[in-house]
Amino acid sequence: MYNDWQTIQRISTGKPTRSVLVLGLILFSLSAIGQNINRPMVNQLLLQLRQSKADENRVHVLMELGKFHIYKPGEAKIDLDSGRTYLNRAKKLSDSLHLLSWYHDAESMLVVADLEERNTRQGEQRLRQLIRDCQRTGDRLGEANTRFRWAVWLRNSSEDYQPVFANFRQAAAIYRSLPNPEKETNALKEMADTYLYQGDLDSAEAGLIHALHCYKAIKYPKLHYTYNSLSSVGILKGDYEKGLRYALLSIENMHQTGDTASAAAYYSDLGRIYEETGNHPKALEWYKKSLVKWRQEKLANFAMFNTAGFIAKDLIAQHKPKEALQLLKKLIQEIPTNTFIQKACVAQNLAYCYDALHQYPVAEHYYKEALAWYEKNKLDFEASQKAEQDIGTFYLQQKDFAKADFHLRKALSFSPQKNARSTIKDIHLLLFKVDSARGNYVSAIQHFRLHKALSDSLFNEKKSKQIASLQIKYDTRKKEQDIALLREQSRLQQNELSHERTTRNSIILGAVLLAGLLGVSYQQYRLKQRSNQLLQTKQLEINRKNDSLEQILLEKENLLEEKEWMLKEIHHRVKNNLQIISSMLNTQLNFLQDSNARTAIKDSQNRVHAMALIHQKLYQSEHLALVNMAEFIHEIVDYLMESFPQTESIRTKLDVSGIQMDVAQAIPIGLIINEAVTNSLKYAFPHNRPGLIGIQLQWVQPHQYRVRICDDGVGFPQELNLEDVPTLGLTMIRGLSRQIGADLVINQANGVEICLEFGGTPKTDRAKERQAVLDKPL
Repeated sequence: MYNDWQTIQRISTGKPTRSVLVLGLILFSLSAIGQNINRPMVNQLLLQLRQSKADENRVHVLMELGKFHIYKPGEAKIDLDSGRTYLNRAKKLSDSLHLLSWYHDAESMLVVADLEERNTRQGEQRLRQLIRDCQRTGDRLGEANTRFRWAVWLRNSSEDYQPVFANFRQAAAIYRSLPNPEKETNALKEMADTYLYQGDLDSAEAGLIHALHCYKAIKYPKLHYTYNSLSSVGILKGDYEKGLRYALLSIENMHQTGDTASAAAYYSDLGRIYEETGNHPKALEWYKKSLVKWRQEKLANFAMFNTAGFIAKDLIAQHKPKEALQLLKKLIQEIPTNTFIQKACVAQNLAYCYDALHQYPVAEHYYKEALAWYEKNKLDFEASQKAEQDIGTFYLQQKDFAKADFHLRKALSFSPQKNARSTIKDIHLLLFKVDSARGNYVSAIQHFRLHKALSDSLFNEKKSKQIASLQIKYDTRKKEQDIALLREQSRLQQNELSHERTTRNSIILGAVLLAGLLGVSYQQYRLKQRSNQLLQTKQLEINRKNDSLEQILLEKENLLEEKEWMLKEIHHRVKNNLQIISSMLNTQLNFLQDSNARTAIKDSQNRVHAMALIHQKLYQSEHLALVNMAEFIHEIVDYLMESFPQTESIRTKLDVSGIQMDVAQAIPIGLIINEAVTNSLKYAFPHNRPGLIGIQLQWVQPHQYRVRICDDGVGFPQELNLEDVPTLGLTMIRGLSRQIGADLVINQANGVEICLEFGGTPKTDRAKERQAVLDKPL
């Protein structure tokens, strides 16, 4: 009877534990046999307590309330005292009713309370006395429950797992002899979870599958806790198809049983899987559901703050860092932190926001604060590894390569063979960038190879298709269940109508008999029967046709989804190939000494990046043929500003309407903006001269656009004839303008202004063209 709260308490006090690889996952979800009680359930228990009699049911209610307070996060004395009060009442009532097992169960929870209050010596003495008393009185169930609870506590407080396994095995053997198959399977499942703590994933998976078979054999309904542990194993092994399958089964089984106490944790787990497999919209959907559930609980929890951090990062990606900061501050004010890891997680999230707001000293302060809180736990686990990765990324962006190298290598030292492979993949990519910048090319190439190998193993075509297929199957099964429910409702309505028709016909027949018109009435009745039979026959035919149409529509919907997936996969691969080209250009750049050659390579790299952004936007968007120009232009400008070292004195001002533009126009516009802004950054502001670069994209009239790119720099030389300039940049701008049929004007009155006006195809027409392509048979 244990859960996430106990694990958090071990961390918050800095007590030693060996749960290195899975602790990050376990903090997101409750244990299978845990104290799965939420606020609504506590309120219901309090109501039952007021209405119950002095019987065994009252003992059960008191025990559950005592466990809730003992296992709450943190180690507040008021919570422990409240828990002891309920447990002592349960113990006294059990004694008066001669309920020996309940008496011992209450005593074992009081032992846990002593241990939670760090009275370890007293708690261990009471434990040994309790086991002797259970053996003396022949209370085998009480002894098994005590050993089970002791093993769970040891698992989260000791570095030696042998006593943990020994007590679980003894508990399982006693449960088997009673017999009590449900509790025996609980002990087997907890042993498998202990292997998960150790990092022995193969033993954990085998044990969990065995426990699952045992639960099914005794028809135990609440399988979602075991499915959740199996999902964690899949994620840690890098098998996201298996991780997603078990996560979906967890949520499905949870709703079937109505046991939704762990809903917030399960939603968060599923959001994490979708994020790591590249399905950001689905991840955001489930993280938002999770945060709503956590807030309803009103209990501080690491998983809640981590979930809020993901949502905040999504707002930052939308260029809304102030809204992200407001969300976090409001949450902290609403539900204050009470453990070290919660404080660390909040500091991490605040660092993201201040980094996005360009308040770099404040961001650096919060990154260091997060590391300090994690250090107080004396525990290396996934979240503390992520903190080292985050601050390493921060220093890389600040071009402080020495500090970036130190923190990233420290993150890589967190047992890479045990942690999630997706995390190791990202760290290798960051170290590739650091080593490239420092001239350590051999090491950089090695890190890039490791990154590429991990990336290919995690997200190859077969796995991506399996994950997409699994999601389609899950959605299809939900639709089938809804259809079956509607059919059942229709059948009941038909039965009611049939009953009404029979009653009506009986009344008519009686009236006819009384009137003496049996013959005529019978003939009319026969005619009605024939008509009903004809109608029923027609109705059956209509039902068959409806079923056939429904099947055709379902198959067509599946085909459309597969086509859209294939198009997104193509854009994803094109983007990856362009990024590889960009990385190759960057590597080549490090070997060139000639400034003209380096400039040409860098310009080519910027152009490749602009085209890669297009394909990234397409596979991340719900619209496969339309690009959100506001996000696209912001990302091009941000990238260019980061690419040139002398941009501290240069400001940008972007006025871009919410325009969805066809990819055939978006790519030329992106390349034109890339060339114009690159020229401004290179030539318009010599000697760190301050200046402004402006970009404007607006509708002039329906289906007519104007793009304006200007700077207030030194401009072109007066004697320069723009028509005769043979530079590649201006040549590309003219060529791309002709490609989209734009009118190009270059003004040199105050700096340089490039203005284009061109027409566009209506978005609705483009959507129809896209639908026509998707409707074509494969």
